[in-house]
Amino acid sequence: MTCAPARLRIQSCLVISARRHHGFSVVELLICIGVVALLLSLALPALNAARDSAQRAICSSNLRQINVGWQGYLAEHKEQFPGTSAVPEWSYGGLDFVGPARQPVLASSKPINPYMVPDIRSASSTEMALFRCPSDAGLWTRGRYVQGRPPASELNFRTCYATYGTSYLANPLLMDSQAAGLSGDARPLFLHELTVNPSRLIVAGDPAWAYNARFSPLIPRVDARLEARWHRREDAGNALYADGSVRFMDFSSPTTDVTPSPAVR
Repeated sequence: MTCAPARLRIQSCLVISARRHHGFSVVELLICIGVVALLLSLALPALNAARDSAQRAICSSNLRQINVGWQGYLAEHKEQFPGTSAVPEWSYGGLDFVGPARQPVLASSKPINPYMVPDIRSASSTEMALFRCPSDAGLWTRGRYVQGRPPASELNFRTCYATYGTSYLANPLLMDSQAAGLSGDARPLFLHELTVNPSRLIVAGDPAWAYNARFSPLIPRVDARLEARWHRREDAGNALYADGSVRFMDFSSPTTDVTPSPAVR
């Protein structure tokens, strides 16, 4: 009879001991949360940098493929750049969005497209994506950017790709001799008229090349109030040059030796 209370006391102690060993105190939980938060704060910048680097590499690869289209067009048109529409800088190549659902199609009416793919009528989504920069965030009023967080775009469909069918702004001075200051007839230029070093001459790229204080006064239809900081650096981006190279640089820097003007030395 005297053993039962002792057994109950032992069982009670075991239950209490088990509870103590299988739970977390508030202090322990707060320490765990703090450690996780610290690890995330250390890891996120590295992860963001890796993501940005990967997106920049995809963008650069796209421009190299777009260069194939430019070279194919020039080879078949006596080395003369295309003259397309009132806004040749956006209609040189890329997509049209058809119908209420805005179905993407690689437009046969855009000059360099037939030289980009074997059959333009059956272009794959991968081939169409060559005109899309993964960092494309559109255009917005300069000064509204918060580090790492682009503000709302002022374009109708947010990104340049969704609005114009391409993320990459071509150099309109190559397609308008009047704007380039070479003649008054507003015709596309021939390669032999380019007197600037080809490695310096911008052909197309992220819109940051045009939307900066150095170059925006030279480029028709560019609103200098806007910017396109797609790669976290103001006035910096990828661009394709007339020698076929693709480079990432700060276009606003006075030490950057590139230009959209085809006839400077």
